[in-house]
Parts: sequence; structure tokens; C-alpha cells
Amino acid sequence: MSEDLQRYSAVAAALHWAIAILILFNLGFGFFMEGFKLPLRFLILDLHISSGITALALTVVRIVWRLTHRPPPFAPGLSPLEAGAAHTVHFLLYAAMLLMPLTGWSIISAHQPNPHFAGAGLWLSPVHLPAIGPIASLDPHFQAQMHANLVTAHTIGGYILLALLVLHVAGALKHQFLDGHREFARMGFGRAS
Repeated sequence: MSEDLQRYSAVAAALHWAIAILILFNLGFGFFMEGFKLPLRFLILDLHISSGITALALTVVRIVWRLTHRPPPFAPGLSPLEAGAAHTVHFLLYAAMLLMPLTGWSIISAHQPNPHFAGAGLWLSPVHLPAIGPIASLDPHFQAQMHANLVTAHTIGGYILLALLVLHVAGALKHQFLDGHREFARMGFGRAS
């Protein structure tokens, strides 16, 4: 197989890096945004919501792309254990990239009436994210409990996503620098040969 065929497609690489930037932005602010004073907290929250929903949309596109375009094979010599670990981490990353924005959207939908959450703005625009109907129409007491549970799940999910990212990056660095594989080139950085 030629070296050029070892690369991910330009579309897959662009989606990978765009989603990575959005995730890093969201994790960076997500863990600390509650500590910001108003109105800065609302501004950061709007950006957090917007980038999360954008990451969700791009993740759906990326999954469709991956299902319709075969990714390049792993580098030769990768052990079955490493290949299994890579598949597991990738699967869990995809699951987290779907579940984190969906739990965030559910949090907004379960938020008690508040003018700021009447429809969270997307990218500070007049376009608003609609509430998830079945969650928004729950009994207020049950909805408040659901909101608290969703916030807990979203927070735990953030730590899980961070751990998965560390494993993903550690694997790429190991293959690039210890194994001598051209991992960065596979995802668009550097020459493939």
C-alpha cells in the first residue's frame, strides 16, 4: 500500500481538528465557568453551549463520514492489544462526543424558567437552541431533580472525556516518538513518507 493511502482524508482530518478545538475550548471553560462573575459567566455559557452543539453536529457528520469512508489501517507491527485499546478509546471518544452535548442540551431543557435560558443563544446570535420538549414539560419538582442529576452526569462526563483525550494523545505520541510511526502525518501534519 502506498504511503499516501495511510493518511486520513482531508475531510476526516478537518473534522478531527475542528472537533478537538471545540472540545478543548469546552473543557477549558466548562470546569471553571461557574466561578466567573455575571455577566461574563453568561457570555461564556453561551459560547460553551454554542461550541458544544457545533461539536455535536460535526460529530454526527464525522460518524457518517467514517461509516462511508474506510479509515487508513493501523501502522504495521501494532500489537493486537494496542489495536484493541485504540478501537476502544476511539469508540468511547465518539460516545462521549455525542453524549456530552446531549446532556448539556438536556440540562438547559430541564432548567427552571429563567429569562436567560428561554432559549440559549447560539454563537451570540438571535438563533436559539430549542428546549427538548419532553424534558422541558416535566413536573417542576421532578424537572429540578433531573436538572441536578444531569449536571452531575455532565460534570463526570467531562472528567471521563478528559481522561479519554489523555489516552488518545498519549497513544498518538507513543506511536509517533517511541514506535517511529508517522501518526501526525496520518492526521494531516507532516509528510507521509
